[in-house]
Amino acid sequence: MLIVGAGPAGSAAAIKCAEAGLSTLLIDKAALGRHKPCAGILTNVATYVLDELDVRLPSRVLSEPSELGIFYVPPSGRANGGELKNYHVFNLERDLFDRWLVEKAVESGADLQTQTTLVALNQGDCVEAALETMHGIRKVKVGHVIGADGTLSTVRRQLGSRHQPLLTVIQEYWEAEGEFGDYFYTILNTKITPTYGYLLKKRGSIIVGTGSLEPKQAIKSLGSLKDWLSKEFGFRPLKLRKREAGFLPYGECHLGYERILLVGDAAGLCNRFSGEGIRFALESGIAAADSIKKAENGDISALEFYKQQMQPLLDFVKETTHLHSRDDLWREEFVLAELKRYNLW
Repeated sequence: MLIVGAGPAGSAAAIKCAEAGLSTLLIDKAALGRHKPCAGILTNVATYVLDELDVRLPSRVLSEPSELGIFYVPPSGRANGGELKNYHVFNLERDLFDRWLVEKAVESGADLQTQTTLVALNQGDCVEAALETMHGIRKVKVGHVIGADGTLSTVRRQLGSRHQPLLTVIQEYWEAEGEFGDYFYTILNTKITPTYGYLLKKRGSIIVGTGSLEPKQAIKSLGSLKDWLSKEFGFRPLKLRKREAGFLPYGECHLGYERILLVGDAAGLCNRFSGEGIRFALESGIAAADSIKKAENGDISALEFYKQQMQPLLDFVKETTHLHSRDDLWREEFVLAELKRYNLW
């Protein structure tokens, strides 16, 4: 078993494969302790997914504050928005979370090889993979491959899949003042961005970010967001600590071909409405590993079973894909409906 990519999806798959008794090689092109631009939000539902891995979220991977409420802000402004009652998310230090999950994969019996890049894949009765390591080219033969190597997936390209549209997300870490509570603020306003903007606290910084299908538009939208925040929240930036950009999948999902399965961002699995991806990564990694184990028993092909398992999640992703086409009236009504729904609890 070869798993390409040691993010949450790859590590989750490695844990399940190793625990099932499969010889598991987990590779990543970066050194251990890699950084991924990410708001670092883990939903409550995702903690139940971690239970399937028999691991418990440790406090050392949490930021400060450790938990955040969700606060929706509609186009008409903060006064007409509000928090989702009785709902919170975990505020992660993403690099620490990823490293912890990799360590759990190694503890489960997976063989971790970092600074290793996939060069080529060939499918037949098995999958032959060529890996570029620090010591040269290494060739391996495995029954299945799981591609967990992110939005710009090499495994997906090796399958001949066309380039998937990407959402460019730009976020900045600020030392700043303003009227902010312990919330993940989701800003839905087409005058700022065609998708969404967000703000949250993380270990002494205020993170602000926006997403757009056009990179230049993402930069412009971030400027518009900061101007809007100064009016609505009294946002006063004092010192820019860091700026970073990342990409989220925004096209059709692709779960793989024959003996090669794709998971997480590599498969296009992401909540296009909020940018949430960690839960989808964990769920798909577990489902792929379970599907391969079932195929090892000769019951069904791994890919067919994986597709069956993932269909509800695929349907959800499809529903969240068209946020950029929604006007401000729809966004206003959406926020009102969500606040009413959660306040019934």
